[in-house]
Amino acid sequence: MYFIIGIIVLILATAFLIISRRKSGGQTVNADNSVIFIVGDKNAGKTSLLYCLSNQNSSIQTTNSIEPNQTELVKPNNQGVIVVDVPGNNYQKEQFLNKIQEAKKIILVTDSSETSQIGATAAILYNILISIPFQKSKIPILIVLNKQDKEKAYKAPDFEMFLSREIEKIKKSRKAVQEQRENTNDRIRFQENQFDINDFPTIKIVEQSVKDCNIQEVQKFIFN
Repeated sequence: MYFIIGIIVLILATAFLIISRRKSGGQTVNADNSVIFIVGDKNAGKTSLLYCLSNQNSSIQTTNSIEPNQTELVKPNNQGVIVVDVPGNNYQKEQFLNKIQEAKKIILVTDSSETSQIGATAAILYNILISIPFQKSKIPILIVLNKQDKEKAYKAPDFEMFLSREIEKIKKSRKAVQEQRENTNDRIRFQENQFDINDFPTIKIVEQSVKDCNIQEVQKFIFN
C-alpha cells in the first residue's frame, strides 16, 4: 500500500517538475523578445514561408491554419529564435496584437498578385503601428510581397503607393467615427500629412516568391 502511494507521489512530483520547466522556458523566450511573428491575411503564403525557413518543401499543399504554427531556427552564432506563423483569421490576428510585446521582429506577408489583399495588409500594419510595443521599441517589420512568380504581381513601388492609400482610408474612417473608448495610442489618424511608409525607418518592403523558396531577403532579415 505504502509502496503504491510512494510511486504515485513520485509520478506527480516528476510531472510537476516537467510543467515548471516548460513554463520557465516559455517565460525566457518572452523575456528576451526572441520571437519572430509571421502575419498576414489568409492565403498570403505564411505557412509555405515557414516550410521554406525550416528547410521543408514549400510546394506541400497547405490549408488555412486555425492555430499558430511555429519552428525554431538556429542562427550562425548558435542562438535560437522562435518563428511563429499566425493564422489569418480575425481571432488569431487579435491574439497576435495581444502578444506583440514578445516580438523581436515581424514579417508581414501579402499575396502581391491579389489587389484585395492590399487593404487587409494595410489594416494589419496600421494596428501594429498604433500598438504601444511598436511605438516604444520600433520593432523591425519586413513586408514580403509574395507570389512574385505570378504575372500580375505588384512590384514594391506600386504596392507602397496603394498601401499608403489604403492606410489613408483607415485614418479617415477612424477619425470620423466617434468611439466611446478612443484609442489614445492611435496618433496616425490625427496626422495632417498623408501617410508615408518612409517615415518609419524600421519598415522594409521586399519582393519574394515562396513557391520556389526564393526567400533570401527574409533570411537576411531573420538572421541579421
